Amino acid sequence: MQERSEPRGSSHRGDNSHPGNHSPLKDIVLIGGGHSHAAMLQMWAKNPLRGARLTLVSPQSHTTYSDMLPGMIAGHYRDSEIHIDLQRLCHVAGARFIRACAHHIDLEQKKVALLGQADLAFDLLSLDVGASSDRSISGSELAIPVKPVGQFHRHWEQLKQQIDDSYRPLRLGVIGGGVGGCELAMAMAWALEEQVSSGRVEIHLIQAGRKLPPNYPLLARRLVARELSRLKVHVHRNCRVCEITRQGIHSDEGQFLPLDNVMLCTSVSAPPWLQQSGLSLDARGFVRVDPYMRAVDNPLIFATGDVASLCTRPVAKASLHALQQGRVLYRNLRATLEKKPLKPYRPRWLSPHLLSCGAKRAIFTGSPFAAIGATLWHWKDRRNRKFLASLNNLVAATTDKTYSLTERLREDHWRRYPGDPEHTGQREQVLRDVDVSRDTAK
Repeated sequence: MQERSEPRGSSHRGDNSHPGNHSPLKDIVLIGGGHSHAAMLQMWAKNPLRGARLTLVSPQSHTTYSDMLPGMIAGHYRDSEIHIDLQRLCHVAGARFIRACAHHIDLEQKKVALLGQADLAFDLLSLDVGASSDRSISGSELAIPVKPVGQFHRHWEQLKQQIDDSYRPLRLGVIGGGVGGCELAMAMAWALEEQVSSGRVEIHLIQAGRKLPPNYPLLARRLVARELSRLKVHVHRNCRVCEITRQGIHSDEGQFLPLDNVMLCTSVSAPPWLQQSGLSLDARGFVRVDPYMRAVDNPLIFATGDVASLCTRPVAKASLHALQQGRVLYRNLRATLEKKPLKPYRPRWLSPHLLSCGAKRAIFTGSPFAAIGATLWHWKDRRNRKFLASLNNLVAATTDKTYSLTERLREDHWRRYPGDPEHTGQREQVLRDVDVSRDTAK
């Protein structure tokens, strides 16, 4: 399904000129509805740039806030409670929303090809198209990928229904012992607490290395291990999966673990269509960017979130960094158009982290300190809800009333006479009269 949503009272229909001086608008096109672009739109809504036309292209009108996904799996949130309304966010920000999939970038013509839509021209382009679970393991097509998270939720609902409808024993496996894998395994164990306690359902967490999660300090890892044990999650360390079959998984050391369903929460891979984009990519297909989040070989292309690969230092593909990059993206897109110096992205490496533990408990870690408790989960819950509300309940910045009138006239004339040369002069004369009146009033 493809659809276009135009903000009422915007100059985003028809011609490509800015009211008042009739200079060409600069087209900023955002491809993908990831966290970075959501943060960028939030800032744009508060302080838009005159003379720029903003467009968001996304295959979905709502995107899942990944920090709250474990809570939804555990049953603490409804599906509707953890989504960012991209279409409304665009409307408030004065941006176009196009529901479509991008599949090619023409760098020479500065156009993006969309499935089922006309090509979209741009002056500046930003990519925040996310990533999908890595499928390099043999037989991975038999597993359920955690990313994209929207598709994973549908698989999870089907799996829960299957468990409710059948009383046969079931063994579920999560491959990947990072933060996401640990949160997912504990959320599943809590959601299926009765079945897990009775032994009818088993949850297995498979980690290639010894540390779990790998980048956590010792005390935090001990707390995670304790919570996994409390929830009866079976942990398999130093088990590098080399093949997935319908009967289970095989490790590279010849071990076999029987499983009925397998979830992939391993490293991620970039969208395949970027291979033909002409952009400089890293070994895994992600867009190589400089400290300003620009493609290293094209200053008009930006990339943020999971799809970006920072050249100066690797950054974990996490929502915390994506949101930080979105704020930098906003400043640097404006700076590029205003011909001002850009600001580099400086990751906050020592930021504390909260890991959800299935039940309404969370582990706080800020190396080397760590703590656990229900209070921490409620703190995280309030923080996440406040962030979502700041996006979904955003109010547009106050705009000049005469400017809005001009935009409404432009939109109304274009709707009545789209592309009709006979009325083009009449339409532009009306707009010039309004602009002269506005300038005179000033």
